[in-house]
Amino acid sequence: MQRLAAFLIILFAAFNSGCATSTTPAPVREGRPIAKPAPSAPTPAASTPEAETPVAKTFPLAVALPPEAFTTPPKDGQKPHIALLLPLKSASFGQPAEAVRQGAIAASGIQAPAVLPLQVYPTGDQVEDIVSTYQQALQAGAKIVIGPLTRNAVTALAKSGLVTVPTLALNYPEGDAVLPENLYLFGLTAEGEARQAARRAFNDGRRTALTVTANTPLAKRVQQAFADAWRGLGGKLVAQANFSPERTQFPAVHDTVIKHRADIIFLAADANLARMIRPYLDANTPTYATSMVFGGNQEIGRNIDLNGVLFAEMPWLLVPDHPAVMVYPRAENFSIEQERLYALGIDAFRIATVMAQNPRLGEGNVLDGVTGQISLADHQFQREMAAAQFRQGTAVATEFADPGNLGEPR
Repeated sequence: MQRLAAFLIILFAAFNSGCATSTTPAPVREGRPIAKPAPSAPTPAASTPEAETPVAKTFPLAVALPPEAFTTPPKDGQKPHIALLLPLKSASFGQPAEAVRQGAIAASGIQAPAVLPLQVYPTGDQVEDIVSTYQQALQAGAKIVIGPLTRNAVTALAKSGLVTVPTLALNYPEGDAVLPENLYLFGLTAEGEARQAARRAFNDGRRTALTVTANTPLAKRVQQAFADAWRGLGGKLVAQANFSPERTQFPAVHDTVIKHRADIIFLAADANLARMIRPYLDANTPTYATSMVFGGNQEIGRNIDLNGVLFAEMPWLLVPDHPAVMVYPRAENFSIEQERLYALGIDAFRIATVMAQNPRLGEGNVLDGVTGQISLADHQFQREMAAAQFRQGTAVATEFADPGNLGEPR
């Protein structure tokens, strides 16, 4: 892992759900100024409307991170460190924050010697508390800040005028916010995965698509992200079918699929609903989805109905026995959503470490992290996750970048 110093990594979000309110951890947005993001749910989850061309693999930090941010001598009583700002005292977001905290601590534990020590700053979920604690971290000598975690906190911080050191926010601001020069975004987004699915299908030579969408807010946002990306690439959307858990609707979905033939089906649904509707789809038509459909490989028997479905997942969950993934300890008794946030914490710390070591990185760098292949464009870290497919009820990686590659530019 010594190669970590060579470059940055990209992650989101509770992941399977985006933030439903302004305080919930929400999706990643790509581009500056930030376009208004669709709400996401409690797990820093996941979303970004990008130009839907392959992810830009550049790190324009040479102009974004002035060296004086790292070389200014500390004032009396200050201790240079990486600050981890999380709503650990929040009733709503304490559990997701704890997963991120444990991931960052796990990553810091294998850094020897540490570039900068990690110091945790617990907050509640009130933006005033979070902004005040951010100031306290700076006054205590923080050279890099990881956080905040919730969307409204990131929005408040972006507008505060306080971001004077490189800050890696784990969510995305609301509205049309222009990011301060030292503010960077890194998160998990289901919408971003939908755009990745559109790119993958289009690159596979598919040109017509039919979407099948569960009647949930997150699934609808994911479907919209896919549809926008698909049309932006030049693909044609031939039909849309929505469904609720009541099986009485399933035959109508089947009729739509048979009537409107397409090169692919895009399925926007969580694992439970995807298993229910899949038998009513055409098994001969390639079906793409996001990691929402993956509830873990311990559910092999239940995943049989998803055989053949193509999706993307982070290496942390897809290839847990890979040596570069195994180097980090596993948290006990975590749900799959918490596992994703734990992995987010690992990669967030790794990004912060690289920022601290080399504030003037060149272009063309990519970091293969445990959350996916990460690149930076316009102050936003974008994750390209490993391609996977259900085979005999098990999610199998069909292609995957080595997460141990922490230093070579591409």
